[in-house]
Amino acid sequence: MLDNLNFCELKKFELWLVIRIYFVASVPIILMLYSLWTRKISLSVLYTLICAFIIAALGWEIWFTYGLAGGLPVDERRSAMLTCAISVDLNWFLNSLADVTVVWIGLLLARFIYRGKQSPFLEWKWPAFFILFFWFLIQNIYVEAFIYHMQLGSNGDFSWAPMSPLGSWFNPTLFEIVGRPITLQAQICWILVTPIIYALSIFFYNRYKK
Repeated sequence: MLDNLNFCELKKFELWLVIRIYFVASVPIILMLYSLWTRKISLSVLYTLICAFIIAALGWEIWFTYGLAGGLPVDERRSAMLTCAISVDLNWFLNSLADVTVVWIGLLLARFIYRGKQSPFLEWKWPAFFILFFWFLIQNIYVEAFIYHMQLGSNGDFSWAPMSPLGSWFNPTLFEIVGRPITLQAQICWILVTPIIYALSIFFYNRYKK
């Protein structure tokens, strides 16, 4: 069945990568449409997720996709077959939607851990902040090591971006997983965005009281 879907002559591991990217990117669209239809999503979560998409897109995904400032565009960091399956102009959009999925899971995780207690979004709570922080980092380390490792380089292939202020000029390898480098440049976006997302979630929660 996978071979029948493989119009771009992707290798099997590339095909699975493409399927996962489209699936994760579709999650927020499907869930948001369902939630709006059933009115089961709060305005505070909705606006936080919209902001998360904008921050991810303008903060790093567009810059990394097109190599706008000192980096390589995504089509030079991956195979022609992957670019066939996910065009350059679609790449930043899908990745930004996938980032929204990550944020949404983080919000749900914090809410689940705080079930039966005062909401973690009523005011700043450091334990709640670190729930988001560790979730964002753990998922991004997994992505760098196992999803996008063929598209990343330890020499700073990514461009400068507002959420990657050190660009490729200072990009030490933090550690390795199965021989694959985990770099500062690939992780710093989620380090910087965590307090922003948490602050926005608190702001919208208090504004809309849920």
